[in-house]
Amino acid sequence: MRIGFIGFGEAASSIATGLHDEGLTGMLAFDVADSEILRERASAAEVTLTESLKDLAESSDVVLSMVTAASALSVAKTAAGFMRPGTIYADLNSCSPRTKQEIFNVVAESRRDVAFAGVAVMSAVPPWKHRVPMVADGPGAPRLQASLKPYGMRIDVLPGPVGAAAALKMCRSAILKGMEALFLEALLAAESVGVGEQVLTSLDASFPENRLSEIVKYLLGRNMAHGIRRAEEMAEVAATFRELGITPFAAGGAADRLAWAARVCPAPERSQVGSYEEWLRILLKSGQESM
Repeated sequence: MRIGFIGFGEAASSIATGLHDEGLTGMLAFDVADSEILRERASAAEVTLTESLKDLAESSDVVLSMVTAASALSVAKTAAGFMRPGTIYADLNSCSPRTKQEIFNVVAESRRDVAFAGVAVMSAVPPWKHRVPMVADGPGAPRLQASLKPYGMRIDVLPGPVGAAAALKMCRSAILKGMEALFLEALLAAESVGVGEQVLTSLDASFPENRLSEIVKYLLGRNMAHGIRRAEEMAEVAATFRELGITPFAAGGAADRLAWAARVCPAPERSQVGSYEEWLRILLKSGQESM
């Protein structure tokens, strides 16, 4: 079985590394970016980088789309026409249920003999690698589960329409990234008057068995490392809630706050930030409070 990754960022390369450790060979990847880090990741997992999306789609038995929510549909439109009969196309992007349904329609209309699975990745990938918990829906979900289970991948099949797994992921993200945005905003205010550590200490006093301050630091660390992607996913959460008839008062505000933080410091500079305290100081110095 040959697995092809569309997009080979941190999450995809972590999964590929785990599968390589399980003994899977012959993996492929295509990414529009070309960097030394990408090539090093591919080499470490013995993944062959293809020259085009067409080459990858024509050569893969299972295609895992791991790009961005904004490009997931256009990527599916391009890949769908090149896949061989019997291929499984799995969309692992953090898209709204409506977008997942649109991707399913594109795949089904273009190649009716390609099985589609909409996959929700339910945790941060790097610590888990290929064993990160996933939930999948769509007609191709059972085949995807059966194909990858021998290599240690944990995919639960969710009965229901295409988009059910995405709704599950979006609701989970609303809580986690909503907390991230709230903690970020509260600590910005606290740091502006020099009481950030006291706020964290008071949180631990209120939740003595849970060390809430450690959760705060973890989430702000994720914000430093992946601010743009997390802001985009929170925007998808807000879009999902609108699709479901729920006005995203809280989720929309959280999306705005995360997007603001992502704009303040460009990614190359953000990667050099060493601590959440330093991150807060950079945000405070920016003075850019316009959303």
